[in-house]
Amino acid sequence: MDSNNRVAIELEVNNEAMQSLQDSFCKANNLYLMCVGKSQGQLTTFSGTKPEENFVDYNFTAELRREIIDSFVDGNVENVIERYGTEEYLLYRGVAIRGGAGECIGVWLCFGVDKEKLPIGIQLPEEIRLTTADSFDKSISLIENLTKHYFAEKIKAQALKLKLSDEKQAEIEIESRLKKNEIMTEILRDMESEDSFADIANNILGAAGRYLECTNTALLQINPDGVDADMICEWVVKGREALSPKFKQVPVISLPFMNGKPYTISSDAVLPELFEVFFIKHEIKAGIFLPINVNDSAAMYLCFISRGQERKWSVEDLRFANDIKRILHSVLLKKITANSLASSYSALEAILQNAGYGVVVADLDTKDLLYKNETFSRMFDNEIDRLAIEEIIFDKRYTLSEINGYSANGSGKWFDISIAAIEWVDGREVRLLTFYDTTELRLYQKKVEKQAQEDVLTGLYNRQACEKDISLEFHVAKKLNKEFAVLMLDLDDFASVNEGLGYQIGDDLLEYIAHSINDISYINGKCYRVGGDEFAVIVDHANFKNLDMIIKRIMTLFDNPWTLNGQEYYCTVSMGCVKGPGDLEDSSAILTRLNIALHGAKNRGKNRFEFYDANSDAIVAEKVKLEQALRRAVEDGCKEFEVYYQPIMEFVNSIPTCCGAEALIRWNSLEYGLVLPDQFIPQAEKLKLINTIGQHVLEEATRSCKHWNDFGHPEYKVNVNLSVVQLTQVDFIDKLDEVLKETGINPNNLTLEVTESLAINDMDRMVAILEGIRSRGCRVALDDFGTGYSSLNYIRTMPLDTIKIDRAFVSDMNSDHFSELFVKTISELADSLDVDVCVEGVEFDKQIDMIGKFSVNLAQGFFFDKPLSKDDFESKYL
Repeated sequence: MDSNNRVAIELEVNNEAMQSLQDSFCKANNLYLMCVGKSQGQLTTFSGTKPEENFVDYNFTAELRREIIDSFVDGNVENVIERYGTEEYLLYRGVAIRGGAGECIGVWLCFGVDKEKLPIGIQLPEEIRLTTADSFDKSISLIENLTKHYFAEKIKAQALKLKLSDEKQAEIEIESRLKKNEIMTEILRDMESEDSFADIANNILGAAGRYLECTNTALLQINPDGVDADMICEWVVKGREALSPKFKQVPVISLPFMNGKPYTISSDAVLPELFEVFFIKHEIKAGIFLPINVNDSAAMYLCFISRGQERKWSVEDLRFANDIKRILHSVLLKKITANSLASSYSALEAILQNAGYGVVVADLDTKDLLYKNETFSRMFDNEIDRLAIEEIIFDKRYTLSEINGYSANGSGKWFDISIAAIEWVDGREVRLLTFYDTTELRLYQKKVEKQAQEDVLTGLYNRQACEKDISLEFHVAKKLNKEFAVLMLDLDDFASVNEGLGYQIGDDLLEYIAHSINDISYINGKCYRVGGDEFAVIVDHANFKNLDMIIKRIMTLFDNPWTLNGQEYYCTVSMGCVKGPGDLEDSSAILTRLNIALHGAKNRGKNRFEFYDANSDAIVAEKVKLEQALRRAVEDGCKEFEVYYQPIMEFVNSIPTCCGAEALIRWNSLEYGLVLPDQFIPQAEKLKLINTIGQHVLEEATRSCKHWNDFGHPEYKVNVNLSVVQLTQVDFIDKLDEVLKETGINPNNLTLEVTESLAINDMDRMVAILEGIRSRGCRVALDDFGTGYSSLNYIRTMPLDTIKIDRAFVSDMNSDHFSELFVKTISELADSLDVDVCVEGVEFDKQIDMIGKFSVNLAQGFFFDKPLSKDDFESKYL
């Protein structure tokens, strides 16, 4: 997150100062104010008596307040919004409070009573303050100016605070890296010692325990009979009790973690009964238990234990613990092979080749590089950098233990370097250098590119631009007391064009249709592509008198075939229309009514046009009621939303084995009961609630997967579907980082599913977002492939790990030759790109037999299992 956005989100408001400012301003200017934060809610209380408050609440309704707040757009220059009530003498305004990036972080809600327009005979409570329209507008202007200056200072102060915090965090991270460097250097020295395994292990356990700040680190060895285990090595922090006296010939059956699986258990984990008993008995609050295998079976367990103090393990903690496990495994194998020099060097090389830092061993006398790992080679793959760093490696003047802030001019990267003198395997003194890439600590995160407003395929504006222009036109038309109209067009049975003629022809036809509509007189560039084969047209108030002609021209376009490259293609259209403002209070209801009118045209036979029917208000009312229930469910902390898990199977030697699950949202509404996703997800996206719901699902799913990983299934992954709305939020990557940090999940075990519709509007932006996801270590899956309008070229362009073939093709494989060929072609293409393929909707034995012939390694569907609650999934698969 960049500093401006962080300031906007984390802005601290002095409520007492705001309240004092409001009280004085209301009294001096005879009006009423209320300050509402976008994220904090109401910041000030009412300034006035109880009768005044009752009068304002009655005439300034919650719905009108919400409309004013929602009317402000991030980045827009408009800071004052005017609204009208039922009475001419009542005055309403909203004044935006904006952050450093122009985003709306709060609103002053302003209310006044115009005494010049107050009808004769109207009796108001005697306490009510009266003003004039002119005085009211001057007061609003003053509020706007005061707000700008007040919050500008707040933002500057918060920006400085955040900058200092960032610098402090960077210092902490660098100190942690240096500490780790020292520990690893110490451990690498111990690896070459000729001491006994127990002595070496004790030294390594001590260094590792100090780094991870455990109370106890230990090695438990399973006795040859497999029945008992002994604690053969232990390090204990000063002042703490040792566990080793209690762990002599302990029955393996009483050690719940000793089953060959790794366990990472933080203090906040929900423990199974056996673990809970074990932890309570030994006063353990958290622990990491890792098996060390010899001859493919667990011979020892490496234990990192926190006793008497809460501990939440991080991903870095787990990586370090696994590094120590591999080192101890290497030392153990070395001793088993009678201290063979070749064996020791091979084990060391295997460890260091997979290390996340560069390692070099150099002989300063002969100027030979005795060893370098692959990470070092990748770090300095630039010839200029490689020559420069070799001068440092062999320069005897560098006697310091570290060099911080080394800049590689060729690549622009930054490194911290640790230097130590060690004894090489043949006894000579050599130099050991470790290199850590600190580039990310020295660069500020770039601002996320603003969402593109243009549809890539057709060149028209997209849905977001359409909604914005509808809102603007509604505001202008209402102010001028004029009418305008919005048309919604949907091409009839367009999917058959793609399936029958190919996606390229479909894309060409969409482009041709779009330009033909946009070129019609009086539309003036107000044509939008709002979906795959859906278009919208705004007929503004200046051209409203030509509405009938525009409708006729559009419908006439589809009376004749479309000619592309000398070929004729037939395509009809269904169209709905809504006029405004009319009885509409705001623009948000226009798209809802458009969909009702459009669906009416579709349901009555297609290839026709219909105006919105006022008799359909019952449908609108029901939609509004559902929207209100949806809002309440989100505002209540998403408690009504439940996450179900459908197992995903991986074919191992042609045998399907559970490798994780896809997280699926269910709304168990107190009012409506179980509501299917396709009934509320579109509404959630429209109401901008999908971000909160999606974040809830992401947090719940990652938390569940971390639990599965910690309790015996480190290979389990979880798939989470992402809405396009979520992905296009400027802070999505920051929220993803928060979830990864909070849950401690291995990022590689989180797969985020996106649909190809994301690529329709802005391929470059989509690629940047997906690369940001994958840079965190998470995986990306392309969901429902084959149902959208994108081309096969997107598979090559998009950074993907998995392609999920839509259930429609899988279910039709038995009877439809095209579906069979489609699955076969995509699986072969994915195989050549080294991308996994998952087929959805598997329900029958025959489908298993057919996909077994293709390069498909993942599958899900009712044949294996239905979506299950968390408890049912864990009972069955954990």
